[in-house]
Amino acid sequence: MNKSDFEILFSRALELRVSLFDLTGTDCFRVFNAEGDGFDGFTADYYSGYFLLQYFNHEAEKNLKAAVSALLSVYPSVPGGMKGLLVKNRMNISGEDYSEARRSEIVEGIYPEEGIIVQQNGIKAYADLLNGQSTGVFLDMREVRSLLPGFYKEYGIKTMLNLFCYTGLFSVHALAGGVDSAINVDLSRSVLSRARDNYRLNNFHCDDRDFIYGDAIEWIKLFNKKKQMFDFAVFDPPTFARNRKKQFSVKRDYRVSLEKLDKTVKKGGLILTSVNSYSVSEKEYRSYHPDSWQLLMFANESSDFNNRGNPYLKVGLWENNRGCCT
Repeated sequence: MNKSDFEILFSRALELRVSLFDLTGTDCFRVFNAEGDGFDGFTADYYSGYFLLQYFNHEAEKNLKAAVSALLSVYPSVPGGMKGLLVKNRMNISGEDYSEARRSEIVEGIYPEEGIIVQQNGIKAYADLLNGQSTGVFLDMREVRSLLPGFYKEYGIKTMLNLFCYTGLFSVHALAGGVDSAINVDLSRSVLSRARDNYRLNNFHCDDRDFIYGDAIEWIKLFNKKKQMFDFAVFDPPTFARNRKKQFSVKRDYRVSLEKLDKTVKKGGLILTSVNSYSVSEKEYRSYHPDSWQLLMFANESSDFNNRGNPYLKVGLWENNRGCCT
């Protein structure tokens, strides 16, 4: 493909999303979604004036120069203009330094080394477009998060357990939505530090006891042993994870983990679960959950993540009706 071909694709994609630039309290979202917008291998995201183009395969790499040139022609026309453009290599890495291979190239503009602050559903968050694989803000969860405050109020949610919490944004959204407290568990000290930063950025009290370093599944067992229960839990694991002691696989470990979590959430409480994988169907995702749980809400990735009938994200909000007939 040449520059003009990409200009057509990027312009069409922007036209579909022009209303997103007028959202109140949100200034980050996807503006081009690979095959869903006409070219498998490229995604482009908007973060408060900055654009991040990512390429995932050799065909995209081969067309990178034309795509970048087209973006620099099309994207400055968005409301507020373009502050900068960054490009990140997301192809499979072998025999390379991971951190260096995942570091974005700044193509246009000046990007602050410390990252930028964006908003999603009225919540502020630090986003790092330069370093690592993820920016720290999951754009595909925007619409899911927008639906949750009504459930917090209806079900009187006060206490929350956020497993595999990453940068803590589900907790920050919940606290802003009226939840009193949240415990965050993750096996990365660096992301827990970023979660604390997001708390402070939104003026929430930051108690170190609310940020637990460790294996999420082992902490479920410990909470059960201590008979510590929560009104609401978020279970959003990676599809596959490994630490020094064991591995976690969605297909092997998801259901048994939820059976343990069943005892950690109060009867009548809520559990938000998620699977981020094309290889897990909606039917299979639903089958992972205890029979006594009632599905209240099901969603896929946000609508700006155009797909061609094959969504990868499966998210459900479930009520724990333990001991009830379904």
